[in-house]
Order: sequence, then C-alpha cells, then structure tokens
Amino acid sequence: MFRSFGGVKAQYHHLTLLVISEFNEYKVLVYGPGVTIHGARQFAEPKAREHALTIARDYVRELKREDLPETLDVDWQPTATEDWLAWRN
Repeated sequence: MFRSFGGVKAQYHHLTLLVISEFNEYKVLVYGPGVTIHGARQFAEPKAREHALTIARDYVRELKREDLPETLDVDWQPTATEDWLAWRN
C-alpha cells in the first residue's frame, strides 16, 4: 500500500527540491538527472526550505562545477499526491 505525504516543492535549475511534512519534522529531498540527495531532518518548514536550497546550490557549485546564475529564491508550490510516496506493508 502506498501512502503520500504533503509538503512543498520547487525547481532550482535542473534539480527538484522537496520539503515533506511527516509528524513533527520535515524531510528534505533534492533530486535531478542522475542524483538523489537526502537532506537532514528539520523541525521548522522555513528551515527545511532553506536547507533544501543550500543543498541544491552547493551541489551545483561544488560537485557539478556548473556556472549557473545564482537564484536567490525559488517558487515553492504544494506537492501533488505522487511527489512523495512511502510503501507500507
């Protein structure tokens, strides 16, 4: 059985940022072509959004070494039911 979680998502260049609410914490996931990064759990949504954006910026700059324009803020939208699923027996 699949269970979906609610939260917000945003796009940072070629990466998708997800901040998902689960009980009293937020899980952070950043993914794109060929990469999935699990961020640290956060206890406030603004901190989780900031953490996701920091991960994306650092990944693009340090690992991909891409010279993309710096985006100061991203457009956060509510997640859809298929954005974050958990399998439960």
